[in-house]
Amino acid sequence: MKQNNINAVRTSHYPQSTLWYKLCDEYGLFVCDEANIETHAMGAEWQGWFDRGKHPAYLPQWAEAHKDRAVRMMERDKNHPSVIVWSMGNECGNGAVFHDIYKWLKQRDNTRPVQFEQAGENENTDIVCPMYPGMESMKKYASRTDVTRPYIMCEYAHAMGNSTGNFQEYFDIIATSPHMQGGFIWDWVDQGIAATDDSGRKYWAYGGDIGGYQYTHDQNFCANGLITPDRKPHPGLYEVKKVYQDILFTAKDIENGIITIENRFHYTDLNKYDFKWELLKNGEITTTGNVQVSQSPLTKKDIAVQLSAPAKEAGVEYFLNIYAYTKEATEMIPAGYEIAREQFAFGIESDFTDIAADNTDVIEVLENNDRTLVLKANDTEVRFNKRNGELQRFAYRGKTLAGGLQPDFWRAPTDNDYGNRMPELSNIWRQAGKNRTLKRFDAIEGNGGYSIETEYSLDDIGSVYSVKYLFDNRGGLQVKASWTAGRDNLPEMPRFGMRMVLPQEFEDVEYYGRGPLENYSDRNTASFVGIYKNTVSGFGYEYIRPQENGNRTDVRWIKLVNGEGTGIRVSSPAASAPLNVNVTHNPWEDLDFGTTKKNVHPCEIVPRNEVYLNIDHAQRGLAGDDTWGALPHQPYRLNAKKYEYDFTIYATHK
Repeated sequence: MKQNNINAVRTSHYPQSTLWYKLCDEYGLFVCDEANIETHAMGAEWQGWFDRGKHPAYLPQWAEAHKDRAVRMMERDKNHPSVIVWSMGNECGNGAVFHDIYKWLKQRDNTRPVQFEQAGENENTDIVCPMYPGMESMKKYASRTDVTRPYIMCEYAHAMGNSTGNFQEYFDIIATSPHMQGGFIWDWVDQGIAATDDSGRKYWAYGGDIGGYQYTHDQNFCANGLITPDRKPHPGLYEVKKVYQDILFTAKDIENGIITIENRFHYTDLNKYDFKWELLKNGEITTTGNVQVSQSPLTKKDIAVQLSAPAKEAGVEYFLNIYAYTKEATEMIPAGYEIAREQFAFGIESDFTDIAADNTDVIEVLENNDRTLVLKANDTEVRFNKRNGELQRFAYRGKTLAGGLQPDFWRAPTDNDYGNRMPELSNIWRQAGKNRTLKRFDAIEGNGGYSIETEYSLDDIGSVYSVKYLFDNRGGLQVKASWTAGRDNLPEMPRFGMRMVLPQEFEDVEYYGRGPLENYSDRNTASFVGIYKNTVSGFGYEYIRPQENGNRTDVRWIKLVNGEGTGIRVSSPAASAPLNVNVTHNPWEDLDFGTTKKNVHPCEIVPRNEVYLNIDHAQRGLAGDDTWGALPHQPYRLNAKKYEYDFTIYATHK
């Protein structure tokens, strides 16, 4: 927590071991201490009608039982300086019982605020602390000038599975008003039990596992954390760290290195940190430097990074990265540890040029009949199946590099997808790319290459889908895919892209895009654009329940090669039209278990002897407001009536 800029914990939903408070006292975490009171099954405020005539929070005979728990919490923990807020409980109504408890707590301890989510904006809470509020309600409270209480969400950003989408948006709102002050993410750790299956494979057990399937359970709904059961970070934790950082950087005159720094610490001068920067040209670091900053808490200040204004060149883009590192070690954070970062982009002048333009090879037609078209140029060979329009083979010097390029509209559902019923509501897209009928296949020589145009009817969705290929004399294959809705009532599309298959040997990956960890359209502020290396086996992430994982956004190019350095490179046409990519040894079909969840674990997913490369225009955002209905925010959904994009494939070798 300390290493990821987390400064406060709510003890949901009961007081913790006394050791926890001692640790928080010693190492410095604020604690919202919560009484062990919850009567959710009887009803809760803001969650629909319930019978207040039967609910314990509204009956005087239950008053002492409620008060006893709050009293014991306070009397036990009152001398811990880490405890800064008392919470009267969780989802348990707001009857007279809790108005009386509030008065008692304030009389017994007038040094700490008392919060109670169930009170809303009633008088028996010192903090407005809603649970999973909508963004519009947050904006409304932020804009108010009549409020006197801070707004601190008691629960938000449900971190179940591949989640924590649109997290930056919360703090875009919080930053607009001093009475908007933060929240407590649900929750910290996946609650799984180490287990071994009958084949000796280890996994984390959750609800319904280890003999419990016939009993009442809630599957993996105890796995809502930012870290694994053995305390390893999920990729989403890095987004939390970035958004929570207390040193903010904004561009003032970025091409001349002028940056505004905001010190949001309350007590710490920025002279406690080392600031380092680096200039990237098309992903490669060209210049680095340090800058000394001395800045008082809660102030803003401009600094100058001493870099020469980069020359503007065609096909060149620049990024300026800046980082803050600790100078000295503390008990929890080592010296030289990154606690803040930012990236600024500038300088792109025109589209990229990925293939050498001076090749004069001619295009050979090796085969052309009613079944097959085979073309060759610059030692690169492409084979098309005329009967289904598919690119069957992409080869270099006789070696097959890839093939089976097909449209792809689906992803393995995430926990949030199941929560908002995407697998059910969007089910029509699951096989839409496979259930297609070729209507036209035209091959035309000219315009500096050989043009192949295909048009399909997507039978499941009654829409037109086309792919245009241009094979040029340099051996590059430009691919342009487009789709137009055939009717108005189509559900949301989970993905618009294409997938191709490579032999297993193409294990080494290098790409120019956001990384190094997985990232998505609504969770990528912590992932900087750069050049990263990985392997196919290490590209993804294993969640406690298998689901969509491993995506990278804003990708300019990706390269997959074998041990000899031979392989393919896929590139976007421009920095303004980057790709989403993913590489894996398992297609999404291996991680998709239908319209309802199944108890499945990573140990059951056996890697295949192929590499699956997704080259996508876009993928649905992850969402993360909650996992029982919240959709990705509108900018991260695929509801347009038309999509198109293009990319180029060509061979690469040492």
